[in-house]
Amino acid sequence: MVRKLLVVLIVFIVAVASPLAAKTRGPSTPEERAQALEYAQSLEQHPLAKDSLEKRMWLTEWLVQVPDFTVKVCCSELKVLKSLDKVNDTYSNQLRMQALYSQAAFQLQHPEVKDPATIKAAGLSGTLRAYRAIQQFDPTAKYPLLDNLMSLEKKGKLEKYVEKQRKCSKS
Repeated sequence: MVRKLLVVLIVFIVAVASPLAAKTRGPSTPEERAQALEYAQSLEQHPLAKDSLEKRMWLTEWLVQVPDFTVKVCCSELKVLKSLDKVNDTYSNQLRMQALYSQAAFQLQHPEVKDPATIKAAGLSGTLRAYRAIQQFDPTAKYPLLDNLMSLEKKGKLEKYVEKQRKCSKS
């Protein structure tokens, strides 16, 4: 619980400071982009590792501060991912944030892809990889929504699901 509050507090502080920070720093460096990719992939594979909180903090701060790189979350996506808390809030914050980190990783690997549904589906796929890793550690961790999304992913229909969920402006 303390850890969750710390993460929420850090995200809030970074978000408040972001307009100022984005104006004071330059674009991301190749080293930062490589580190962001490494951290995002590491968190997909080992979401409960001892250094995962530090990696999440660094990624969140980086995503907020760099002026040349953004991830977008639609309001309907937030509702869907926020619903994880109602089922089991033990891992919901890690899984929710992983969608952003995995979107960033996908964009770093595929800068030519501009389709929002493809990018957001990649973010959800990363969340599902983290979910599977958590389930290996804790088989009691169950999120029916994520189980459904895994089924859609196996059928190749995750991107279509994302397109249907987009109720915000075209972002």
